[in-house]
Amino acid sequence: MTYLFQALLACAFTALLIVWLRRPALRFGLIDHPGGRKRHGDSVPLTGGVALTLGFFAALSVSFHALGDYHVLFVAMALLATIGILDDLGEVSPRAKLGIQIVAAVLMTSWADRFLVNLGDLFGRGEIDLRNWGIPLTVFATVAVINGLNMLDGHDGLAGGLVFVILGFFAAFAWQIGDINGLKLLVVLMGAVAGFLAFNAPFPWRGHRRTFMGDAGSLVLGFVVVWFSIALTQSADQHVPPVVMLWVVSLVLFDVFTVTVRRIMRRRDPASADRAHIHHLLVRRGYGTVKTLLVLLAAGVFLGGIGTCLWLLGVPESVSFAAFMLVGFGYLALFLHPARFVRWARRRNSVAR
Repeated sequence: MTYLFQALLACAFTALLIVWLRRPALRFGLIDHPGGRKRHGDSVPLTGGVALTLGFFAALSVSFHALGDYHVLFVAMALLATIGILDDLGEVSPRAKLGIQIVAAVLMTSWADRFLVNLGDLFGRGEIDLRNWGIPLTVFATVAVINGLNMLDGHDGLAGGLVFVILGFFAAFAWQIGDINGLKLLVVLMGAVAGFLAFNAPFPWRGHRRTFMGDAGSLVLGFVVVWFSIALTQSADQHVPPVVMLWVVSLVLFDVFTVTVRRIMRRRDPASADRAHIHHLLVRRGYGTVKTLLVLLAAGVFLGGIGTCLWLLGVPESVSFAAFMLVGFGYLALFLHPARFVRWARRRNSVAR
């Protein structure tokens, strides 16, 4: 009941902050204007990310002392939220933003001592001990997931909704292995994300109070996803097999990998922006805003559910990993060439009619 109460507080604080920050956002230019790739019609405040971060901290303020060694997580979240706000204001270069992401990852690995130690038994030949590669791989994974989530933040409710689903799986895992403090943090953060989604998801009642999370939100939430992916899998006691986390975060990983491969094949900067992400392709396929969101959230739940069920049923990690790779290659084959996918989908739709 305490967790639920603080989650409701986080939801309420986040919602109130979104409403209150609207005028300051307009005053200081923390606004996302339409034009070019951005087709959202009106100018929208980029205050959702900072609001949910502050709402999360406010709801936890009465129990920071009882949460154990999470101060590094809070420091990194505050650092990433700050650099995200500055980036949304146009005050930060891409290199500086990347540098801060690396700093946050190093804080996690070196200060909090949270990094990948082994990857589990992915090939049926015993656990893969990373040895000296653990910290570099953790830093790379942190940057990849943060930017993968940022890439998906181009459709109302999608990035926040996917993170809500991922946090839900993580909370269930924390409960399963007895990580009480981790469970509390995850449930409270889910409350903050829910408060944000009330103004970001395509609900009819949000009206003119629509908000975007901005880089402050995608950086913070992406980092939290990596933190708990490691915390829940690398414990010396009870832990979740690492391959399960691949399934839970699969939609983010599949999209960032496919987009990166496509851009490299076309000799473009992998960090350049375009409108060829999975949500763009489904919209071009003819799905509306709401249907696209529901399809992708359902896919996130389904894929995470597959990984979870394979674990709970005792299926070998190597089999689970092989299935994950098979699904990943299928995703790559289907969405690597956007124009081909859209033509195929429209042809199939016309035949069905």
